[in-house]
Formats: sequence, C-alpha cells, structure tokens
Amino acid sequence: MAKSSTPDERDCKMRFIQNVKSGRYEAFVKSHPTKSHFMQSAAWGDFSAEEKGVVYHLVGLEDEISGELKAASLLLERKPSLFPCYMYAPRGYVLDFNDKELLKEMTEAVLAFAKTRSAMFVAIDPDVERRAILPDGSPDPDGFDNQPIIDSLLDLGYKHRGFNLGFEGREPRFTFRIDLTPDEKAIGKAFTGNVLKNIKKSHHYAVTVREGGYEDVEKLYDMITLTSKRDEFYAYPLHYYQNLYRCLAKEDMAHLYIGTVNPTETVSLLKQELADTLTRREKLKKEGPLQESRETEARLLREIPMFEEYARQYPGEVTVSAHFVIRYGNKSWAVHAGSSGIMNETFCNNRTYYEKMMAQKAAGCIFMDQFGTVGNPDADPDFSSVHAFKRQWGGRYIEFIGEFDLVTKPFWFWLYETVRPAYRRFRINLKSLLRKIKG
Repeated sequence: MAKSSTPDERDCKMRFIQNVKSGRYEAFVKSHPTKSHFMQSAAWGDFSAEEKGVVYHLVGLEDEISGELKAASLLLERKPSLFPCYMYAPRGYVLDFNDKELLKEMTEAVLAFAKTRSAMFVAIDPDVERRAILPDGSPDPDGFDNQPIIDSLLDLGYKHRGFNLGFEGREPRFTFRIDLTPDEKAIGKAFTGNVLKNIKKSHHYAVTVREGGYEDVEKLYDMITLTSKRDEFYAYPLHYYQNLYRCLAKEDMAHLYIGTVNPTETVSLLKQELADTLTRREKLKKEGPLQESRETEARLLREIPMFEEYARQYPGEVTVSAHFVIRYGNKSWAVHAGSSGIMNETFCNNRTYYEKMMAQKAAGCIFMDQFGTVGNPDADPDFSSVHAFKRQWGGRYIEFIGEFDLVTKPFWFWLYETVRPAYRRFRINLKSLLRKIKG
C-alpha cells in the first residue's frame, strides 16, 4: 500500500517493472485501500486484448530494498490506423494520488516506458473524486476538494481534458455509488419515491431473480438490445458481452442476474389474492379499509385477464430483466442492464436491481457503483430519466477529476486529436442513418 510522504521523507529507491507477474499484480491492485478498480485488473487486460485487439502491460514500482510494490497500473496499448500507438490506464494508476513524490516517480517511469514503445501519449482518467457535490451537481461548500491532486498532475506535465458533463470521455465522469455497509433496512430507507413499495409489490407476482451463467449472456444481450431500441442508445454486439463474461468469470468477477416472470403462475397468485381479499372484506367495518379492499379488487379484476393473455403469449417462464455486475475485491460495479418492457406491472426490473444489490452486500462489497450518469441532468433531457432512475436507489453522487494526457509526440498528438473528432462524428452519423434505414 502506498504511504503518503514528502520527497525528503522518502528513504527508499524505486525500481520500475515492465511486466509484473499477474498474481503479484492482482494481489496489490485488488487489496489497494483506495484505488482498487476492475478496469485496472489483469482480467480487464485479457478482455481488452481479446475484444479490442490491444496489447496490455502490467507495470509497477517496487521498493528496491523491501521488494514491495508501491504503485501499479494496467496500460492498454492501442495502435490507431496511420498513427503511432498510445497508452491508456483506465481508471488508473493504482497508487495514493496524494503522495506527490510517488505520483512523480510513477509518471516519469510510465513516460520513459511509453517512449520505448514509441507511444504518442499516455491517457489516464483516475478513479479520484474531484470534490464533494450536492444532488444538483454543484460543489458542497462543506465538503472536500481534490484540486491539489489536479494541480499535481498539471505540474507533472499532464494536459487536462476539462470537466465534461456528459458521456464525451472514455468513461463517465459522474456516477452514483450505493453504500452497502449499512444493514439492509438502512439501505432501503435511502431509496426515494416508490422504489421500496414497488419491490414489495413484485412479490404479488410470480417473479424470480437468479444468478445466471455464460449460457444466459444471450438473454442479457436480448434485454439490452430491446432497451437500446426504446431509449436510442448503442448496444454492443453479442460477442462483446460473451467475451466480457468469459474473461471475467475466470476470476469470479462476472455476475449476471436474470429476472423472470411466469404469467401462468401469476394468474394463480392473483386469483388467490382476489379470493383472500373478498374473504377478509366480510370482516371489515370501517370505510377506509373497505375502500382500500375495493380498490384492490378492481386492480385484480384488471390484472387477471391481462396476465391470462400474457400466459397465452408466453407459456412458462419468460425473461424480462437482466443485469450484469462486475465484482472486484470488496467493490462492485453495475455495468450493463436491460429489460424487455413487458409485464412492467410486476416490477420485475426493480426487483432484479434490488436483488443484485443485496447479492453484492452479501458478498462483502462496500459499495455498488451504478457506472455512469451525467453532471447536468436537468439540462440534458436525453439522460434525465436514466439519471433519475439511478438516483432513486440512494447512492452518493460522485464527480471524478476527469481525463489527462501525458504527451510524448506533440505533432502526432495534435494530428490525432484533430482527426479523431471528425471520424467519431462520421461514425455516429452513420450509425444513426443505419438505424433509421432499418426502421
């Protein structure tokens, strides 16, 4: 674990290691108290190499005397067409960013290594909060501020890409993190709106949530595809999710939760609830409980024929929700999710969300990261509903410090930064056009 110190206090010499052994690397990264992140795992390197064709490096700094690792990083080396390669440390480095001397030594070592690979720049987007923020995204006047870390990076020669508010960067700069250390009741009290009530309502229907396996990845893909068509966002191809599950499952990092509804069994449950409601009403005297009973009867009389029709369309159990969680050490990230959009009356998607959260708590995770939102939800109608959905689960609103580039080849970097935005706009416009053509 990196210990904060000043240059004068540090009495050890550091050695840069270009190829830290995977087991040693994982032991350090997974147990780091502040910077452990699945995107710095060796398994993420394996997935990135297989799915994206990158070369990855596990590098680190060790104390020459004790041999103890003090800092480490996964570096993804990507080679764009017609350009030199560049390196990217996703959510890295793994070190104490308050330790200026350690950060300096790691920067110098990575810079020297990048030059040996003829890289034009090194990109980082550290898992470091910028400051404490309020629910509207404004700074909390009574909270912390990590501007000194940003200043340290700038002093070391990094170029900051700014404080974007949307999804323009490599990874989202805002997220919600749900604290899983309180007991289940306290976690539920942090929910807003009707979340807890809807989860309880789901038990009136034949809803089941189970942890799936590789064979269920196609169900995840189907749910995400349906959701992407409704909400107009990009869904990866099937092989992306298959490779993601397979690479991470080797290290017990992949956890897939499948929410299903059985319409036929639901009809039986609703009919039994109706019979019980009518029986209990015979003993009711006061108008309040009687009115509530009549409302329940009306709802059941609407829903029974509705689910009888569902049962004719979907005999047996049908998947209506799927959620993919990455668990790494004592932390977890809800990275992909989708739902079919049918049988929303069962609140199966809410139930699946809740069950996956409780599964992470049971596994010893201290938080579940909801993996991205925006910094200006009120000004961005395209993402306001997603933001509201994630916010209702009671997570802490988080803002990261953003992306930084350490440039080694200024001309190539300038050219790449000029060409890439135009190419990206072309791809986005092409995908939009293809979606319209497909209907």
